[in-house]
Amino acid sequence: MITDGLNPFTVLLFVGAALASAALVVLYVTGRVTKRDAFARITLRFLLGGAGLYLLLFLGASVFSHSRVLAPGEEKHICEIDCHLAYSVVGTKSEPLPTGQVRQTVTVKVRFDEQTISARRSRTAPLTPNSRYVALVDARGHQYLGSTDELHRQLIPGASYATDIEFDVPSGAQDLRLVLRNNDAETAFIIGHENSWLHGKTMFRLPG
Repeated sequence: MITDGLNPFTVLLFVGAALASAALVVLYVTGRVTKRDAFARITLRFLLGGAGLYLLLFLGASVFSHSRVLAPGEEKHICEIDCHLAYSVVGTKSEPLPTGQVRQTVTVKVRFDEQTISARRSRTAPLTPNSRYVALVDARGHQYLGSTDELHRQLIPGASYATDIEFDVPSGAQDLRLVLRNNDAETAFIIGHENSWLHGKTMFRLPG
């Protein structure tokens, strides 16, 4: 299974690190205000040591990752903590525009993978996806945004649908690939997530 790298463990690690950092900052400030310098120094060392360890794990996961391009029909799973939505490209078409650009229409299949839900989750409870980002990227790295409106439909486990996403790109754009990922800001700070700094990305190759 190819995922975006999000999982409950790394989410809990991120939340725990954020809460622990906040608590240590409060303790450090308290120590400084009350002139308990030894306590403040120890607190600061724990804060810097914890931040350094998290940064080391964060960079390590990114440096040893790699980018991949999925073939048409191959699925990428985007994690919603206790379940996954699977995305694949199942078709494309293009048409010239009067402006000289080309309108690329990419058909994306979205599937709620019922094999990824927790045992405690109801199989009839609908899921509304988190924020999404979708774009076509060309060989030069230029990105052309598309609308994510149709990617926010509610789904129940096992359900799926296909939707068309339109992109207006220059007529000379080469080697177009689809970027479809989570767009929640906090994912940029989660260890092993594809949105994190220097981490490899998973994209989709277009048919044809």
